[in-house]
Amino acid sequence: RTEKNIPESSVNVTLQVIIIVFLTGSLSCVTVVGNILVLVSFKINKALKTVNNYYLLSLAFADLTIGTLSMNLYTTYIIMGQWALGPVVCDLWLAIDYVASNASVMNLLVISFDRYFSVTRPLTYRAKRTTKRAMTMIGLAWSISFILWAPAILFWQYIVGERTVQPNECYIQFLSEPIITFCTAIAAFYLPVSIMAILFWKIYQETEKRAKDIQGLKGSGSRSNPSQPQNQDNSCRKDVVSSQRMPLTMLRQISSQKRSSCDGFNSNVVGASGDQTGSEVEVEKVDPSQHTIEINKRKNEKKANEKKANEKKAARTLSAILFAFITTWLPYNIMVLVNTFCQDCIPESLWALGYWLCYVNSTVNPMCYALCNKTFRTTFRDILICQWNQRRNKPNFHQRQP
Repeated sequence: RTEKNIPESSVNVTLQVIIIVFLTGSLSCVTVVGNILVLVSFKINKALKTVNNYYLLSLAFADLTIGTLSMNLYTTYIIMGQWALGPVVCDLWLAIDYVASNASVMNLLVISFDRYFSVTRPLTYRAKRTTKRAMTMIGLAWSISFILWAPAILFWQYIVGERTVQPNECYIQFLSEPIITFCTAIAAFYLPVSIMAILFWKIYQETEKRAKDIQGLKGSGSRSNPSQPQNQDNSCRKDVVSSQRMPLTMLRQISSQKRSSCDGFNSNVVGASGDQTGSEVEVEKVDPSQHTIEINKRKNEKKANEKKANEKKAARTLSAILFAFITTWLPYNIMVLVNTFCQDCIPESLWALGYWLCYVNSTVNPMCYALCNKTFRTTFRDILICQWNQRRNKPNFHQRQP
């Protein structure tokens, strides 16, 4: 009976390995391809080289590092059941992994601040949004991530005087210290999440406030308009200023001009001089400024409605991004805090799942950010179907030819 179970157990292990390799390999491939598309699109399409997209470029680089290095090494670690590359490679992998992951979080935080100020201070902030400032913020995001993780991971064993991590294992040694684990979890996850949640809430409030202001302006504008007779044309209201007598031939010319400039308007003849068959009639002068005001009002209302729709769409997108980030990162960070006080409470399978959920955020980021941009989507499609060169070399018939 035991001999019969051996092949069955071996088959189960093999099947489990195949499933793990397929799932993790697929996620790694999607992550790498998605973020490479972001980088290549930024390189070849000049329309994408905006200040905001520099933040996406930094985010894509961090996520590409995770998809290329972190995911595959961790998959190897899971499949083999032990770490076989030595302590030096272990520490380097952990340092790169945590720095890139935290840089991804910091870039999300920078993007959140950028969009918050763009919504709440559209005039003053956008004048200061330069490429140089964006590069400075990106440099700060990477620097903070490096300082927070790399020195402690690489040199902790020298600080305490010994390495407690076994040669066939790979994990961060100082995470077994309760106070350090708590501080790093707060600094690397809980604090950024709290800040992003507050920023997104402020953006939502500002969007709703603007929507109410627009509705108030529309309501006050409609109440301030004087009532007009039903038989008058609202697009070309006629105000009588004065009356004068003029030849009938001149009247015909004026009537023709008014028909061409204001469709549907008929000159109203209010009287004739003595003999109705004479050569002169009495006409009204009209004020064309009211027609211009009505047109401008409709244009302003249309722009306001479009802006309102765009702001609501942006608020929904930001909410989805925050939800995805919390969903993928919260389980692991909860386990980190629990493990600080109870090291045997969490099974290895849950650790692996929580760790991989953090990686999945790097897979989702290109979809949440880059794919929300129509220009990115078009460039992605052209690259994937190998038609970017054709589009780039295609003549632009909208430009003035020499």
